[in-house]
Amino acid sequence: MSRSIFEVVERAGGWGLLDNGQPVFWFPERLKALEIAKQMADARNALHGLPAYVHACGDDGAMELVAAFE
Repeated sequence: MSRSIFEVVERAGGWGLLDNGQPVFWFPERLKALEIAKQMADARNALHGLPAYVHACGDDGAMELVAAFE
């Protein structure tokens, strides 16, 4: 089954949003990147019926699951 994974990672002094590994947006603030990532994941799930997940780089540098739309 297909699924979508959105990732928020530190990039170039800000935060990059990756859509299945492909960079799509850059944000100066982490909270805005997370907000948009969650909206995109929710929309992908609603429109295409695909499970969609949002992972973000935590304070310790490890990726953690922050939202799931199934």
